[in-house]
Amino acid sequence: MLQFISMEEAFGQIKERASSRRVPASQVPLEDTVGCVLAEPAVANLSIPPFNNSARDGVVLSATGLTQARGGSPISLAGELRAGDSVEAANGIEGDAARIMTGAPIPVWADAVVMIEDLEFKSDGTVLVKQLPGSGAWIRPQGSDIAAGSVILNSGRCIIPEHLQALASSGIVDLVVHDSPRVGLCSTGEELVDVKSGPPGSGQIYDSNRPFMTAMIRSFGCDVVINEHVGDTLDEMVGFLNRVMDASLDLVVSSGAVSMGSYDFVKPALEAVGAEIVFHKVTQKPGKPLLFAILPNGTLYFGLPGNPVSTVVNCRFYVHHALSVMLQRPPETALELRLENDVETPEGMAVFLKARCIRGQDGVVVRALEGQESFQTMPLLEMNGWIVLGEQSGSKRAGDLVSFYPSSPHGLPDIF
Repeated sequence: MLQFISMEEAFGQIKERASSRRVPASQVPLEDTVGCVLAEPAVANLSIPPFNNSARDGVVLSATGLTQARGGSPISLAGELRAGDSVEAANGIEGDAARIMTGAPIPVWADAVVMIEDLEFKSDGTVLVKQLPGSGAWIRPQGSDIAAGSVILNSGRCIIPEHLQALASSGIVDLVVHDSPRVGLCSTGEELVDVKSGPPGSGQIYDSNRPFMTAMIRSFGCDVVINEHVGDTLDEMVGFLNRVMDASLDLVVSSGAVSMGSYDFVKPALEAVGAEIVFHKVTQKPGKPLLFAILPNGTLYFGLPGNPVSTVVNCRFYVHHALSVMLQRPPETALELRLENDVETPEGMAVFLKARCIRGQDGVVVRALEGQESFQTMPLLEMNGWIVLGEQSGSKRAGDLVSFYPSSPHGLPDIF
């Protein structure tokens, strides 16, 4: 008989199983990779800058030209260099000074660039330097930003639009990224009514878990391939499991029917199709009846408890953890923040507390909110993250350091 396991053990078991279920990868054009996760490092094909160039409009001077300028003498201009001129054209200019534009290649004899604000151009084609630059001023050396052959982004990084500047500049045309994980979802329970179908009847409630899971899973970069409501019978659940196995998914998530009631049929249905139950029940609050299994075809399966906040917690932390491992993303790290108020926790149990980090007089602190029961969704509107305390943490007092995770694993709260 499977026993309760700790939060740390649960994360460890998920990591071990998810590591052998990597999401496939493919080569994708650069402009189509935003939101994708790198499966292989992105390596620069070209240095940035690709050649020594000018950082300002002005005049480029040789060492001899700088000496002349130091003596206050006007300097003759030997030519002009514009962005787009070749390096060979720049090196072909003979003299000690040339007019130059931002981005233009620097001649081999160049020692510094004087920006246009520090110059006085004479009618006879000479220039007077009013403010002397130091040696090397306003010259961008080749490769000073990115060197050819260097790793720009490691595997596991999620591509954002800003990354495309460096990637495209360094000559990268396409990237090897993980395909979007294919996910199946279902909510269970005869009492549930789709929010679009009109008012619930007597004894019924709206299904809030499935809209939440759909949105959260999509925010993780997944494709929701199967999305169903399943009634309270073993046959219906077995039918759902057979459909998701036929669809060759990477991961499946259900909410409800994982506790010990007469109609909690998820575990029996998994056993009926030959799934391996890895663990069932974690010493945590909320979301204790969390179930993790491997379907016969290798697909990962999460059975989340049906209480709304239990579903939120387990999806945000455990399902996200599995997907991160499958996409070879680096592990998430907590922010360590001072607690603003006292927190009482059950003995020997990990807790996930709805929380809000705020800016106080002495910096950023975090407050555990009122309304921590797993049915209470109103605090979800106020919170911007979670306080996570391990089994051995015990109760905390104002001023203690606690681990804080943002509501979304993809960004910090606005306060930062």
